Amino acid sequence: MPDRPEEILPLERRNPAIDSRVPSAVTAVRLGFVPLLVFLVSNGMLVYGAVLFPFLLFTDFLDGYLARKLGVSSKFGTHFDVTADFILVFSMFLVFGSMGFCADWVLIVIAAVFAGFMLTGRSSSKIYDPVGKYYGSLLYGAIGLRFILSGQVFYDVVTVGVVAFSAASILSRATFLLKKQMSN
Repeated sequence: MPDRPEEILPLERRNPAIDSRVPSAVTAVRLGFVPLLVFLVSNGMLVYGAVLFPFLLFTDFLDGYLARKLGVSSKFGTHFDVTADFILVFSMFLVFGSMGFCADWVLIVIAAVFAGFMLTGRSSSKIYDPVGKYYGSLLYGAIGLRFILSGQVFYDVVTVGVVAFSAASILSRATFLLKKQMSN
């Protein structure tokens, strides 16, 4: 046992101001590495991109985990996390489009789903969107597939997957909002 109580920092004596910033700092790290990932992939350095990408996936998991574990989940943190995810995904699909790995209009679909999330996410009550919950995972999965697939197979799988999940997410969110509106 230490001689002075200052040597131990029990959970109830943590600094809440610091705790509240930790998840957003992790999100900011992910956001800071997006230009490097874009550079690596757009310059054909897929092996390096394939090493960096799992780290970025880990930071996406870590920021949410820390927010819940530290009890500092917030609307700002949620929106910052989703915005960082969107920037990463949109940037990578922009690179894929410039390399001929996906249609340019896929970017519009991804942006529309993100805009829908941001607009409906401002609602005072939580929105139940079981498809949207996994939408980001699908897009991250599509980026990960690019490290192992190429050509027409990648193009077809990604195009069909993004369109199908985007439509399902929009429909899921719209259905929830309509049901909620009708019950009021």
